[in-house]
Amino acid sequence: MNSKKAKIVFIVFITLFIMLSILMNLRGRLVIKKGVVLRYRVGIIERVKKKIDITIPEDVTEIGNHAFANNDLIDKIIIPSGVKKIGEFAFMNCSNLEEVDIHGSLEIIKNGAFYNCTSLYSINLPDKLEQIGDYAFFECKNLDIIEFPSSLKSIGKSSFSNTALKSVELPQSVEDIKDSTFSECKNLEHMNLSSSIKRIGNKAFENCEELKVVDLTDNLEQVGDYAFYNCKSLEGIVFPDSLKNIGEFSFSRTKLKDVIMPDSVTRVGACAFEYCGELENIKLSKNLINIEAETLCGCYSLKEIDIPEGVTEIGNSAISKCHNLEILNIPDSVKKFGFKCFSETKWIENIPVNEDGLKIYRDILLEATDIQENLIINPNINFIVGGVFQDFEKLESIILPNNIKCIEEYTFQNCINLESIEIPYGVNWIGRSAFDNCKNLKSIMIPEPVKEIGESAFYRCENLSEIELPKELEYIGENTFEGCSSLKKIIIPKYVKRIEVGAFGHCINLEAVKFEGNPEYIGNSFYGTKYYKEIEEDEYGCKYVQNHIVGFVDKGKKEIIIKEGTVSIADNVFSGLAFEKVIFPKELKYIGDFAFSFCKNLRRVELPQNLISVGDYEFQFCDKLEYIYIPESVEEIGEMSFVGCDRLKEVVMTKEVADKFWYISNEKVRYID
Repeated sequence: MNSKKAKIVFIVFITLFIMLSILMNLRGRLVIKKGVVLRYRVGIIERVKKKIDITIPEDVTEIGNHAFANNDLIDKIIIPSGVKKIGEFAFMNCSNLEEVDIHGSLEIIKNGAFYNCTSLYSINLPDKLEQIGDYAFFECKNLDIIEFPSSLKSIGKSSFSNTALKSVELPQSVEDIKDSTFSECKNLEHMNLSSSIKRIGNKAFENCEELKVVDLTDNLEQVGDYAFYNCKSLEGIVFPDSLKNIGEFSFSRTKLKDVIMPDSVTRVGACAFEYCGELENIKLSKNLINIEAETLCGCYSLKEIDIPEGVTEIGNSAISKCHNLEILNIPDSVKKFGFKCFSETKWIENIPVNEDGLKIYRDILLEATDIQENLIINPNINFIVGGVFQDFEKLESIILPNNIKCIEEYTFQNCINLESIEIPYGVNWIGRSAFDNCKNLKSIMIPEPVKEIGESAFYRCENLSEIELPKELEYIGENTFEGCSSLKKIIIPKYVKRIEVGAFGHCINLEAVKFEGNPEYIGNSFYGTKYYKEIEEDEYGCKYVQNHIVGFVDKGKKEIIIKEGTVSIADNVFSGLAFEKVIFPKELKYIGDFAFSFCKNLRRVELPQNLISVGDYEFQFCDKLEYIYIPESVEEIGEMSFVGCDRLKEVVMTKEVADKFWYISNEKVRYID
């Protein structure tokens, strides 16, 4: 009997508990602590209706990070006057949120607050709003109208990227447009910049395909890389006298017809007007020093270009594929001519071929057509355009004029039968891939004035057995002598400062390397050589050349101690290894690219006080990394150093270092004096 009563009591208790739970969860409710909305618990009714309108209570001052994230039931939200901040990713992925009604005193919308709210079409920004964070309205694909209040001071990067905005008017209080702010706004037709704008960031309006006219205001100093890239309808633009810098690809693939560049401009980046097919007239700034690579490539409507006096270098393909270009004025100030810089133009087509199969303009060798096996170039030639002899397989020997100062990029690339060449003494620079794949070249004497040998300059010269490097040489680029399989010995001169990755890679017979000095940095430069194989690793597995780590043999240790006096760590040396801790010496100055990438067990990194440079992708996908200290001595931090470090909680550095550095979130940075 007692047993039956107990069962009844138990059943009643469970029933009451279930009913109470149902009643408590019948309607959704906000979780609020100390005036901050932490999250929203969805009720049964809302789940049935599949629609929620939320009004935030009057006593709330802040909507917390991720408070409503991934809630696909919210349709409308009313935010009262007491709320001053909307936290990071507060409404991220609220795919059915259509309206946001903000009252009163909101001051800050943090990073990603409305990220990917794809149904949002209406939001009012109140008069006291000062800051819109990075990615705040990113991919709000139905948001077509926004009015910015006069109080607004900062709009974050990518904040309105890929929205449906048609017109934008910025208040005077905004001084710069950050990277990708309005990129991919394919409906944007009108942009009114405030007169206080000084900088337009990288990719700020990239792929805004309906944008036709932009009035660049009088205080503007910089247009960033890709700023108006592929704005297919952009026809008119006036450059202000304040403008100093036009970035790479900034107006590439637009419909600009006329460009009048003020003399205040001192730099135009590579590919800045590339494939502006309707560009008919251009006036370049008198204060340009370089016409960079592909700056006007593919501007096939141009008929005349006047390069200003003072320009010293014309980059690779800078004026190539301007098919209708007939008049080109080149000043005497130009001393360097990049790879195929004038190719596929009427101007070069109209220059006659001489008896040696060469096209020459003044003292410039522009192009080679049908040349003989043995060639003597006119001694009056002072300049040779890059790539002139590229792929001429029958060329066996050549005598260069004494007046040339540089061997440009790709000049003799794939001249597979070239056996004899004497580089004139006056040459001071050898460019990228200049002799790449000259398989029959057996020896080369590089003149004393040469201080820099470019990337892959002698790559795949498999019969090159004798190289004498100049005494004043300072730099040996990536893969410079890679694959020179006949090379057995090399002397690195006293003043060489950097030897980059692969400089002597796969020189399989290289066994003797003599250093006359002490380079600042030696990359993973000797892999695949007998010399590298003979280097003994220390107890931790580190392979050293002088006081540089150039390689590593995994000995399964959980802790790596780098020996005192080490000044550099080469590219990729520790990449993908399983150690948990690394201790750096105080003398360390340089760490190469990818050196600690994919170190899955690395949790804490304290970089030493004298460190100067940290390479690209340095700690990428170290997914257990939680803490890093970066000293004030650091002058350079490479791209995407912490991409994929999802557990990173704290980055400690000075404000000066932080300004040079890309990191995941401001909230993870602790500044030190």
